[in-house]
Amino acid sequence: MSTLNLFQQIHLQSLTANLAGSIVGPELVLQEAMNIAAKRMVKKHLSQYGWDITWGPRVWKSETSKWYEGLNNCWMVMKAPNVEYPDGTRFDTYVVAIAGTTVFSTEDWEFEDFGVDKVVDFNAYTKNFTTGSADKPVGVQNPPFRDIPYGAWGTTLGAWAVATHASPSGNPGAGTNLLNYLANLKKSPGEFRVIFTGHSLGGALSPYLSLATKANNLVPGVADIAGDILALPSAGATPGEQLFSDAYSKLSKVSGPGGYQLWNADFYNTLDIVPNAWSTDDTQDRNIDKIVSIYGPLQGKFLTQIQGLVQKAKDRAKSSGFTYIPIEGNPFNGTPPAKTPTNFLSFMSEAVLQHTKAYHNAVNVSDELVDLYEAIISAPEVKKKSARILAKEMPVLCNVDDSEWDDNSDDTYPFDCIRTGERVA
Repeated sequence: MSTLNLFQQIHLQSLTANLAGSIVGPELVLQEAMNIAAKRMVKKHLSQYGWDITWGPRVWKSETSKWYEGLNNCWMVMKAPNVEYPDGTRFDTYVVAIAGTTVFSTEDWEFEDFGVDKVVDFNAYTKNFTTGSADKPVGVQNPPFRDIPYGAWGTTLGAWAVATHASPSGNPGAGTNLLNYLANLKKSPGEFRVIFTGHSLGGALSPYLSLATKANNLVPGVADIAGDILALPSAGATPGEQLFSDAYSKLSKVSGPGGYQLWNADFYNTLDIVPNAWSTDDTQDRNIDKIVSIYGPLQGKFLTQIQGLVQKAKDRAKSSGFTYIPIEGNPFNGTPPAKTPTNFLSFMSEAVLQHTKAYHNAVNVSDELVDLYEAIISAPEVKKKSARILAKEMPVLCNVDDSEWDDNSDDTYPFDCIRTGERVA
């Protein structure tokens, strides 16, 4: 059994929640599958460090999601007592682990990630969280007031879902939503910390919710709002514009030993397309234009097609009236592909590898996640999604004409790279 440091333990919680995006089925089926994976994570990989689930996990599908699609969101809270931090201090620690983008849910990509054509007033909206609930956010384009922070409407929608839906019957915290759970945390008896973590969409939601928690004092029992509420995002798309990024940086100083062990910075693979969404400012270290050549020089018709898809993404982001600016990044360099992709199937397969397995390897929790991936895809009644369907629900690739996919796309499962360590096509 391997020994995991604190950052590995937290990343493992985040990446396990993210595995919920690798399966499809009705909500009850997905909920049971996630329950299985979460319990296995605790029993086999984290119980020796004192971790236990204290809220959730919760799997949520909106009323408009189809039964054969994936979930919209998945999240849970875990606690460990008297956790030692790298500087030698000790705190009871709560981790809010948020599932990443559910690439199998058309609604998730379209509204939560692709919902960048509108923005929401961050201060006004998150102030509602102090009541223990909130209505669905309403986005606007080109708002007249430019001196306040704005979050992307899609990110805000995801934050609403995670903050306001209750833990399901039979799971810890049943009937209580995340806002009320956090509001009631108290010393027991020592001081405590709350860490928001997530991958992909979770990598955007975790800094958003961390900032919302600090700005609105949503955990009144915490001793030091700035120091004891932390974020550990990875592979996050950009959640807001310049003033949002500035507000986050002001209250969320980057700290830690280095490498994957940095608080409050977005840990990202330079070969991952997702963190490059949604900034259209090419002076940023992450921006949409980088996607075109991220896996090497594309050729001919395929180059033209990818350029066109990227332009659509840029146009969508620009229509908000703002330029999205990423939070501070913490990059690592993944392994480039041996061969440059020549079609959509190979491009997508490389993108999934760089968005999943590359992180597992970088944090050195790959063996644990192979075990947990096998557990979740083996759960009763769940199914994996084929590459053809998956691509329809991914950013940039979602607008590829169906005629561009060959028959192999129906029998190819990109997330199996978690098992093999190689792209599947």
